Amino acid sequence: MGYGANCDDCGRECHPFPALLAQFQEDFFRTHPIGGHLSNFGYDEGDTVTLCGDCTYELLNPDSDA
Repeated sequence: MGYGANCDDCGRECHPFPALLAQFQEDFFRTHPIGGHLSNFGYDEGDTVTLCGDCTYELLNPDSDA
């Protein structure tokens, strides 16, 4: 039985499964340089996120043209 989810960013179904399931912990969000980048995408400490592969790539590669 597969896991079904929709991407929180683009809304498409994540197939066959999400590329990223995460909760942004306060310590990580406040101390790691990517915290500011995540904030620019509208995320905050404590948020949970489900993302498809394309949206994960865009989020984790700030210099990408995706």
